[in-house]
Amino acid sequence: MWLKLLEKVLANSYKIHHHFYQLLELKRVHKSFWKKLLWSWVIFWIVICAWMFSFYNHHAIEKRKVTLASMCVERARMLQDQFNASMTHVQAISILISTFHHGKNALAIDQRTFAKYTEKTAFERPLMSGVAYAIRVLHLEREKFERQQGWSIRKMNTVQQNPVHKDIHMPEKFEPSLVQEEYAPVILAQDTVAHMVSLDLLSGKEDCDNALRARESGKGVLTTPFRLLKTNRLGVILTFAVYKRDLPSDATPKDRVEATDGYLEGIFDIESLAENLFQQFAGKKTILVNLYDTTNRSQPISMYGSEVYVDKLEHVIALNFGDPLRNHEMRCRFKHKAPLSWLAITTTGSTLVITLLLGYIVFATMNHMAKVQEEYNRMVELKKKAEAADVAKSQFLSTVSHEIRTPMHGVLGILDILLDTDLDVTQQDHVRTAQASGKTLVSLLNEVLDQAKIESGKLDLESVPFDLRAIMDDVLSLFSGKSQENGVELAVYISHHVPDMLIGDPGRFRQIITNLMGNLIKFTEKGHIFVTVHLVEEVMETTDIEREASSRNTLSGFPVPDKRRSWAGFKNIGQDGRNCSLSPDRISVIVSVEDTGEGIPQEAQPRIFTPFVQVGSSISRKQAGTGIGLSISKCLVTLMDGELGFVSIPKVAAGALKRYGSLMWSWLRVARRHSLFSSLLTHLMPASWTSKCLQ
Repeated sequence: MWLKLLEKVLANSYKIHHHFYQLLELKRVHKSFWKKLLWSWVIFWIVICAWMFSFYNHHAIEKRKVTLASMCVERARMLQDQFNASMTHVQAISILISTFHHGKNALAIDQRTFAKYTEKTAFERPLMSGVAYAIRVLHLEREKFERQQGWSIRKMNTVQQNPVHKDIHMPEKFEPSLVQEEYAPVILAQDTVAHMVSLDLLSGKEDCDNALRARESGKGVLTTPFRLLKTNRLGVILTFAVYKRDLPSDATPKDRVEATDGYLEGIFDIESLAENLFQQFAGKKTILVNLYDTTNRSQPISMYGSEVYVDKLEHVIALNFGDPLRNHEMRCRFKHKAPLSWLAITTTGSTLVITLLLGYIVFATMNHMAKVQEEYNRMVELKKKAEAADVAKSQFLSTVSHEIRTPMHGVLGILDILLDTDLDVTQQDHVRTAQASGKTLVSLLNEVLDQAKIESGKLDLESVPFDLRAIMDDVLSLFSGKSQENGVELAVYISHHVPDMLIGDPGRFRQIITNLMGNLIKFTEKGHIFVTVHLVEEVMETTDIEREASSRNTLSGFPVPDKRRSWAGFKNIGQDGRNCSLSPDRISVIVSVEDTGEGIPQEAQPRIFTPFVQVGSSISRKQAGTGIGLSISKCLVTLMDGELGFVSIPKVAAGALKRYGSLMWSWLRVARRHSLFSSLLTHLMPASWTSKCLQ
């Protein structure tokens, strides 16, 4: 049996420890869960805010791209239109030369006329710096041609290496052109490019390739960007072939070569002309424009613009200058870096701050709730410990009072026996004094035992028949001698409506009446003590009746408080008393005790029912007592589901000394057959009391 018991204890101990550690682990998981949830919340919203910032920033970049594209398209369209207009006018000049220079026997256009005409029509070619015409000369015709012109055909390469001055034309500085099958010397030139007269276009690589491709295609062709003569600036040349006759659209390259009379060139100084063109835009300083020849995609040639830029955002537009074999494009960039998007910053910043604050508030709230829960659990533990300590104290008081009471009864018994022996007067007086002290001690022990039972919840009430009138007579007879010594009138009145026999706990009822009367006798020096017992229905009928000078219409003539003031404080008693009758077999009884003692000071009234507390030190010295009787009476009334009330007016010195007594009321509901007292009266120091007792 002992082994089995030990196994059970060990098993239960293991389970307790297991559940305890599980609970601790759950608490740790609970705390760590909220921390993880907070970090997850923070990381989630950081990701969301980063996405929001990226979204708004992307939106700002897209808007910036649209702005850049709009500005770039505007510039590209204007450049394209100006170039097309210039190319169309050059083509018109080629037709003009074919008609009036080669189409007539007497030449209608010479150098002077051509220079004057091109100068006056220069506004129609805004992107060109000059126009020149070179005639086709075969080798057999070279000598004759040079005699007619009065100058020899010169080579272009030397001039590219040693450019001449702007307004100086010195043919002696040019080397004669080398012998070749044909030549293309410039015979007509605009004044801005007059230095090109007598230069053989076919002696220069770029001009030669351009001229040969132009006569074979019958369209305008462009050179790759190169350094121009005289200015040494980057530019391109547009070349049109001039034919002797009109050619059909399906003419072969051979037919075109044979019909070629010469070559008309338009010179584009890209750097200066593009700068002059873009000066017309109000936002010229906002963006940077670059022009590229992208015929060779791997190595594009920069025609205009700076390669130094800050912003990487770029917009590219393809340009069509009429030559299908050459590709050009415009690239635009902003001059400055894109500013920060304040919308993205403010939106994401405010969102992040709000969400972090919200997370902090939730986390702080949960922490506070966890702390409150911990405090609550701690308070529950402390409460359990306090209750256990209170139970231990009650058990200790109960045990000690019981153990002391047993030998005290033995002492009292021996004192009774001693009184029956032959003693002189002095010895008998000593024995009676010891006997009275022993009885007082037994009474105190009984009260302590009752208080311990009440606090431990082990006080049980009986339910037996008893005679209320007999109990009241017995109790008052105990104090009749003391009241006669003090000169205090003692009386009791029981209404004839109260039944003769009731069912309840007569011992507890007697105990409360005894406590009450004992305190009243102590603190009442003059006047009277009057106990009344009525049905609640009777009392409620009298509350509506005004009685003149009711405070002085008393048993001894001394004033007492108005009873109705105490009755009004009862919670479970209604008008006509119907709220008190919970069953037809039960009646409601109210017990009132009035006295003409000193009364209770106003500041002492709130603590009148506190155990082991008396009204004041002066009273404690004058009248011995523990202050526990009233607390026990209050607890007994509460156990019987009753109510207790009092009204007290302390004495007031105003000229002559006036004495105002106290009034105590206790109303109770008792059963005719099978019910406990629902409440009994309680007792206070000289005061006016009312106690109502239910059920």
